[in-house]
Amino acid sequence: MVTVATELARALVTERDGDAYTLLCSRERPSSLKDLDCDAVLAPYRHELALKLRWLPAVETRLGGDAILYPYWPSPPRRERGAPPAAMFVYDLAFKLRPAEVPWQQRVYLGSILRPALRQAAAVLVISKKTRQDLLDCYPLPGLEQKVSVVPLGVSNAVKAGPLPEGLAPGFILAVGTIEPRKNYPRLLAAYRALRARIDTPPLVIAGRPGWAYGDTLEKIRAEPGVRYLGHVDEPTLSALYESAGVLAFPSLYEGFGLPLLEAMARGLPAVVGETGALPELAGEVAVLVDPEDVDGIASGLERVLTDERLRDRLRAASTERAKEFTWERSADLTRKALRDIARVRS
Repeated sequence: MVTVATELARALVTERDGDAYTLLCSRERPSSLKDLDCDAVLAPYRHELALKLRWLPAVETRLGGDAILYPYWPSPPRRERGAPPAAMFVYDLAFKLRPAEVPWQQRVYLGSILRPALRQAAAVLVISKKTRQDLLDCYPLPGLEQKVSVVPLGVSNAVKAGPLPEGLAPGFILAVGTIEPRKNYPRLLAAYRALRARIDTPPLVIAGRPGWAYGDTLEKIRAEPGVRYLGHVDEPTLSALYESAGVLAFPSLYEGFGLPLLEAMARGLPAVVGETGALPELAGEVAVLVDPEDVDGIASGLERVLTDERLRDRLRAASTERAKEFTWERSADLTRKALRDIARVRS
């Protein structure tokens, strides 16, 4: 969500097309947006509940705006009279569809705040067709379907690749994502173990910060032979990993979009991904789809990519072409249209 908020803000302001923008920031302006040519209003709070329940409802009526965008979902559930029409993003419905894999705090928060936010929003922006359908299935509210539109995310190659972490050579298997249940790391580890018993297998490199409800997964990752855990990495290092890997392993159990897959596609990295959530929609025909709950299926998908040079070449070429369809400029155009459609004063 931070990525979307910052990249979308940059794209909207850069191609403002006559519109004026004001950023609403938590405590400080993001360093990545310091040079952006627009004003910013800084909140005295950092905690999301204080922002959504106290500060934002008060400040949004004083800005004089014609519309307001909430990319860090959801919008405040209660808003003052005279507040501008709001557009809000919804990223996925994991807390409804896979509640056992979501922290209880998030289930309680979204479970209480999302329904009233959906009712008061003038526009609801979702990041995939799958998320749109999930939202409508979970919230059959009157008039909601007419308010929902799809705004696919973009990808940026602006960050120059830095050096690979010491000791890594090109050709490894790469996994990117927070250490949490939906990312399916225990089955990926089991698939990697099975793969090593079949063929000469490169290292499995995992990049992602510890998340929630991961139990002993971190210990298992660190103890598995052939696996290297990097934790959170900076953008130059992540770019280097994408550009040097042999295949992306992304057998996620559910995604509302799947930015790691898009980032890999943009760099021509072949991918093995779960056939659930929005991943098949994003991948199209340019990735190997597997049942994320089938360990042998994950291992077989990785084996196909690692051993079939013609398949790798085809996936590389097709991936880079498909990734060209997903730009932050396109995301901004669709978002700008939604904002102008609901604005109190049309340009």
